[in-house]
Amino acid sequence: MGFIVTSVKDTPPVRYEKVGRLIPGENDCIRMMLDGTGEIGVIPMADILLLFGGIAPDGLSLSESGNRVILTGPRGEEYVVLTKQVRGMVRDWPQKKAALFVNLGIEELQ
Repeated sequence: MGFIVTSVKDTPPVRYEKVGRLIPGENDCIRMMLDGTGEIGVIPMADILLLFGGIAPDGLSLSESGNRVILTGPRGEEYVVLTKQVRGMVRDWPQKKAALFVNLGIEELQ
């Protein structure tokens, strides 16, 4: 069972549910792992470094605040990872992991 994080700001609240992890892989790649499913994708470390340098490769983007990395899955679904955790993965490679979330939106709150 995952956990749910609720973000509350001046804008409507948003909920994120943890559905997996980003873990270090071979050949300087980051593996996207879904709980109970397994690997759903691989992100080259070079793409992450480009994203942090201001260039967004296909399937990767930063939120407006820059606090979240938005990943596009193989079927077009969007996943969210905290930028701080991804930076930690890059800095302490290959010891760190990052939580992978899906946006539940606000309709789930009611």
